[in-house]
Amino acid sequence: MLIINSFVFSRLFYCSSVWSNTSVTNIHKLQLVQNFAARIILGLSKYDHISADVRSLRWLNVKQTLMVNDAVMMHKCLNGLSPSYLSDRFSTRATIHDRQTRYRDSLNIPSSRINAGQRGFFCHGVKVWNNLSKDLREITNTKVFKRRLVNELMCNMN
Repeated sequence: MLIINSFVFSRLFYCSSVWSNTSVTNIHKLQLVQNFAARIILGLSKYDHISADVRSLRWLNVKQTLMVNDAVMMHKCLNGLSPSYLSDRFSTRATIHDRQTRYRDSLNIPSSRINAGQRGFFCHGVKVWNNLSKDLREITNTKVFKRRLVNELMCNMN
C-alpha cells in the first residue's frame, strides 16, 4: 500500500489543482489507474467488481479526490495560507454589492470570456467552495477541514 501511495498516487494527483476540471474521459482514465492499483493491493482479478473493495480501503474516487484537493487549496487561499497573488483573487459577493441575499457569504465567481478561463482554478475552485456546507467553510484549521471533508464524502459513498 505504501508503494502504491508513493509511486502511483503521487503521479496521479500531481498538480491536480491545475487540471482537475478536465474532461470526463480523462477522469475516467485516471479512475481506471486507481482501480488497477486497488486490484493489486487486494489481489483481485481483472473481472472482479471493485466498488465495495475500494470503500474498504477508504479511498475516494478520482473525481472526489480532485474535489478535495481543490477545496483544500481554496481553504488555504481564503485563510491566508497561500501567496497573496492567489488569495487576493477571491472576494465574497457582499463586497460586490450591498444587497442582503442568501448567497451574501458565498464567493463571487470570476467572469471569463472563454471556456478555458471558466475551467481554470479560479472559477472552478470558487464553485467547489460555494458548494461546500457552511459548517465546513467556517473551519479555520486546514487539517481539520480536510479530515471533515473526506469523512463527509466517505459517509455519502455508503
